[in-house]
Amino acid sequence: MNMNQQKRIRIAIPTNDGINIFPKMMGMAEHLFIFEIENGKNFKLIEKRKNPFAVTMQHLKTLDVYDLINDCSIIISAHIGKKGITRLQERGMKLFFQKGNIQEALTVALNHL
Repeated sequence: MNMNQQKRIRIAIPTNDGINIFPKMMGMAEHLFIFEIENGKNFKLIEKRKNPFAVTMQHLKTLDVYDLINDCSIIISAHIGKKGITRLQERGMKLFFQKGNIQEALTVALNHL
């Protein structure tokens, strides 16, 4: 694999307003915004995915939400349930827990990659 085929790193962030990270459990957010890291230092919004599970309370909900974002390798969220954290980490997800502004959270996450 040459340098041009570098794996693109995608980050999923739950949000309702598109500006701030959803403050409650990730699976209750209306949308999951997908950002892609370019050149290891810039990020751009590539997709806004509707979360069809926002108001549902099914068993193993985390895995349904995971199916929506399984092309991502990182999640930035304010809250994820304890069992959900384990399930996501078992699937190779890197988790960052941040609150507030999405852009600021992305900057913080980039510094820890």
